[in-house]
Order: sequence, then structure tokens, then C-alpha cells
Amino acid sequence: MKYLMLIFITLCVVFPITAQETILSMDKAIKLALERNPTIQAAALETSRQYTLRKACIDIPKTEVMLTSGQYNSIRKNDNHIAVSQGIPFPSFFYAQRALNKALITSAKFKEAVVRNELILEIKQTFNQLLYLKARQRTLLRHDSLLTDLANINTLLYTTGEGTLLAKTAGDTQLLEIKNLVARNQSDVNTTLNRLEMLCQFSPIRDVEGYLETLVAPDEINTSALSESPSLAFALQQVEVSRRRQKEEVSRMLPDLRVGYFSQTLIGSQNINGRDEFFGSGKRFYGFQVGISVPLYMVSHSAKIKAASLATDAAQKQSDAFHLTLAQQYNEAIQELYKNKASVNYYKESALPTAAHLTSQSNKAYQSGELSYANHIMNLRQALSVAEGYLLAFQQYNQSIIIIEFLNGN
Repeated sequence: MKYLMLIFITLCVVFPITAQETILSMDKAIKLALERNPTIQAAALETSRQYTLRKACIDIPKTEVMLTSGQYNSIRKNDNHIAVSQGIPFPSFFYAQRALNKALITSAKFKEAVVRNELILEIKQTFNQLLYLKARQRTLLRHDSLLTDLANINTLLYTTGEGTLLAKTAGDTQLLEIKNLVARNQSDVNTTLNRLEMLCQFSPIRDVEGYLETLVAPDEINTSALSESPSLAFALQQVEVSRRRQKEEVSRMLPDLRVGYFSQTLIGSQNINGRDEFFGSGKRFYGFQVGISVPLYMVSHSAKIKAASLATDAAQKQSDAFHLTLAQQYNEAIQELYKNKASVNYYKESALPTAAHLTSQSNKAYQSGELSYANHIMNLRQALSVAEGYLLAFQQYNQSIIIIEFLNGN
């Protein structure tokens, strides 16, 4: 009995929480996506990779250790010479590599911001589409209810002999048509929910919070707001990365430094201050080496520097072109916003009140017998078309605001 009570309590506690968690708000959806989406994780890993490469900026070549043994000094075969040498790139090369790494780290951060901004855009657009489809479903269901009542009336009239088969068939056809629209719209809802699950990497999502409401337009609507765009910042940073690559390529032409140390035997007699003195294998002689390595064949290096310079120029042109494209997209988004706002105002101030009045008068006229069934259906269709047009205009207005927020980097 205790085990049954424990299971019952567990079910009562767990299932309400689970059901509550599967109804997402937009903020919750964005939070989940930023935590779980693989594209965000991949961008963060790339930033971490560039941070890790900071330690590789000072890359010292391998140390060389050489042993020479044999008759290199006299007839004796057991002389030996041990040398240790180390090549070191010119210090300016290390500075150029460090500067390039800093530019790449900044670029990776900007790319992470771009991916984040694009993901938030997808979440907002998907969420707004869901709210639109839900509102459309409610509108279609209300129309379905009206047509169901009409179909029932036509069936009853036909059964009692007061109506015609044509009217009954027409009513049934209209009802089947609206039910098909309801089913198709519900399928769109399910598909969009699945997309939201994919973006959030969270499943199952049963529903979303909220209703189709007017989003607040940004306070500042002009191209100066583009200065906060992550995409523009990333494009500009690519120019800096190219410049740093060019400077690194130039620094590769600088001479490499080389230092060394050696220890050797010189078995045999040596004249020291006029006296012959014998030095055996236990006596060692020491010294050091200092030198530089310079490139003699400059054609290859010059070509690489020229190519790096061209890459910088190309990056600058691409950045300029992107800025122009972004400004054009922003201006188009503003025009879309104004156009959709005018459309929403038209529906609110004129079309919707007219459609509501048309529906009311058509119902009264049909019930009193002053209006034929065909004309009544035509009026209801027109009212439904207006309602759907209003919802679509509403959805497009919100999408315009979402696009502007994306271009602003908000």
C-alpha cells in the first residue's frame, strides 16, 4: 500500500511539472535554444579553440643536438664533438603572430554573436508563426461552427421536405471545405512546433504561450542603428584579420637567429707557450655559435606578401559591399514595416467592422428568409477572407519588426 501511495504521489508531482514545462514562452524558447542548439555550441567551441591557440603564438623550432665522432682532428679515431644549436625566429614574428591570434579571437567572438543573433531571429519568427497559426485556427473553428449549424439546418429542412437536396449538398460541401482548412492549418501548427523543438533541442513542446499581439517597434528606426549589428562587426573584423595575416607574412622575411654551444675533444699534442702538451680524451674544449638565417630567394616570399595584400583589399571590398547590402535590407525592412502597419490599420478601422456588420446582417436576413443560402454563404466567405487577411497582415507586421530587430542586433 505504501508503494502505491508513493507511486501516486510521484505521478501527481511529476506530470503537472512536465506538462507545464512543455508550454513555452518566447523568452524560455530563446533561453533553451541558446543553451542547447548545436550551432551555438559549435561557435563557442571555435572561440575556445582560438583562445587555446594563444600559447602557440611563440613557436620555437626544435633544438638540434649533433654528435661528431671519429678522425675529424687527427689520426686518432676517438675524438668527439657535441653541438647544441637553437634557431629562433625574429622577435617581430612572434608579435605579428600574437596580433593575428588576437584578431582571430575577436573574429570568433563576433561570429558567435552572429550565430546567436540568427538563432534568436529563427526562434522569434517561428514563435510568431505559431501564434499566427493558432489565431487562424480559432478563426477557422468559429467559421466551422457557423457552417455546422447551417448544414444541420439544411439537413433538417431536407428531411422534413421543406428544403432541397441542392441546398443540403451545398451545405455539406462548404462544411467539408472548412474542415479541410482546419485540418491543414493544424498540420502547419504541428510542423512549426516540430521546428521549434529542433531549434530549442527540447521535446516535446505541447504549446506556446501568448496570443498574436502587436510587437513594439524599435525606438530608433534608421541606418545608424546598424552600428550594433553583429554581422557588420564580423565583416569589419575580417578586414582586420586579413591585415594581421599580411603583417605576419611580411615578418616571415626577417632573418632567423641561431645560437649554439659545443663541447669537443682534441686528442693529441698542442704547443702551449713553446712546450708540447698532450691532451687526452678527458680534456674537453668549449665554445659557442651565433648566426642568422636570411632568405636569399625572395620571389616566393614576395608573392605571398602580394597575395596577402590582395586578400586584405578583397576583404575590405567585401566589407563595404556587405555594409551597403545591410543598409539596403534595413531600408526595405522599414518600408515593409510601414506597408504592413498601414494594412493592419486598414483592417482594424475599416475591413473588420464592415465584415462584422456584414456577418450580423447576413445572419438576420437569412434567418428571416430575405436572403438566399448561396448569398449567405458568399457573405460568410467574404467575412472569413477579411478575418484571415487581418491575421496575415498582423503576422507580417510582427515579422517586419523581428527583421529590424535582427538587423539592429537586438
